[in-house]
Amino acid sequence: MAKKIGIVVLLVLFLPVATAAATLGSTGDERHDFDWNFGTWKTHIKRLAHPLTGSNDWVAYEGVVTVRPAFGGSANVEEIEVDGPSHLELLDVRIYDPQSHQWIVNGSNSRIGTLEVPGFGSFANGRGVFYDQEAFEGRMILVRQTFFDITPVSYSFEQAFSDDGARTWEPNFVAHLDRTSSGAASEASTSVADSSHDFDFHYGTWETHIKYLRQSSSDTPTWGEQSGTVAVRKIWSGRALMEEINVGGKDGFRGLTLFLYDPLTRRWNQTYADSSVGTFEPSMTGTFHSGRGELISEGLYGGKMVLQRGVWSNITANANNFEVDVSQDSGLTWKPVFVAALTRIGPGL
Repeated sequence: MAKKIGIVVLLVLFLPVATAAATLGSTGDERHDFDWNFGTWKTHIKRLAHPLTGSNDWVAYEGVVTVRPAFGGSANVEEIEVDGPSHLELLDVRIYDPQSHQWIVNGSNSRIGTLEVPGFGSFANGRGVFYDQEAFEGRMILVRQTFFDITPVSYSFEQAFSDDGARTWEPNFVAHLDRTSSGAASEASTSVADSSHDFDFHYGTWETHIKYLRQSSSDTPTWGEQSGTVAVRKIWSGRALMEEINVGGKDGFRGLTLFLYDPLTRRWNQTYADSSVGTFEPSMTGTFHSGRGELISEGLYGGKMVLQRGVWSNITANANNFEVDVSQDSGLTWKPVFVAALTRIGPGL
């Protein structure tokens, strides 16, 4: 059920993206496909209560959708809060993938605080269409989300399921949105009671100095060094943070990190996406104890699958350290491969 709720949220968020870009005109740069969606919207939703059962029992929701740009326009954050038979709060983080020239939509809902199956798609001929494949009621289905009728002040959205390989589609979520503002208020000072404040220390703008272990066939490891900035914003009423990393130099990179709190497990999920790819890597998951955070995942390093550990330590009001370690022996020993020292230089976004 949590997954279904997440799908609904994503639909609402997707509505603005596809339609508006096509109707309002394109600059030829797909990174601006969602620019029309920035702002605050009032949404009216009809949701099919029991999809893929032959039921015609629809329920209504109303609420607010806000969309903010991030990552220099190559990403954006959509938040949905609606009321009907139940209260729903959803989050979408949409990232542009320059390799596929598609947008990747990553959704979550406030009940679970983890990312769901991402949707992939693009805009063409006045419509934005996104697809994903996921489990529903014990079977795999296709999910299609379409944005259409996009104008400067309104747009529509439809979500549909298919359990027969896209031969037929059943709409189950239909929304119409009307603009109420061209902007969205900052969430810098807001927070919610049912979240964790472990990462509140990270809200700010930081100078970072990085050392990283170069991957090579040489028996003698060598370390490289880089410097840059990190800017952090609060999103989703404080349930999450988004980090934008900009590191210059020969081996420079730009990255986006999403920090999501899961109220069910009381654990944090830290998920990174590089701007050159636009897709999130597997989430590192973990907790804080005695002022130190440890989050673990599986990942690829040196051509092998390894355990990865992200460690936050030496946390003060104006400085902290972040380190990535890898283990090839199931966590018995760890080797540092990425070490960053951060110093506060300003407020958060």
